[in-house]
Amino acid sequence: MAAVDLTQFHKTFFEESLEGLDAMEAALLALDSGSTDHELVHTIFRAAHSIKGGAATFGFADVAAFTHVAESLLEEVRSERRVVDAALTDLLLRSVDCMRAMLDRTAQGLPAADATSESLRVELAQLVEGEVAAVAVASKPKSAAVAGWDIRFVAM
Repeated sequence: MAAVDLTQFHKTFFEESLEGLDAMEAALLALDSGSTDHELVHTIFRAAHSIKGGAATFGFADVAAFTHVAESLLEEVRSERRVVDAALTDLLLRSVDCMRAMLDRTAQGLPAADATSESLRVELAQLVEGEVAAVAVASKPKSAAVAGWDIRFVAM
């Protein structure tokens, strides 16, 4: 059986990803601070999820990695573990712009990641990891440390 050449699907992936980013941006702009509009949040999450999956399928690792972190943050919003505020909306809008630029570079055959995208990916990751660490600390059992050791397991 012959291997399928996935490059024939790249154009469709880029077109659909850009449409997804347009939908994300529109939904983010319509989402009010403190809002729990599940339909808007789901639209934003679904677009990020689709882009991440497509990027991973086609081997666009930097795009997939960036979008995965953004998707993790959106999952916190979707599950109501994080509230929408102006700072979060701004961060996510900057992420949309960044993903557009990454997709553009990828479509041109250039490396997707650059200093700007990496800085923003780290900012997203720190926000997500900070939330995980805060939950882990808050749910830590009230037991005494043994022999001076305090061991914590934090999900990543």
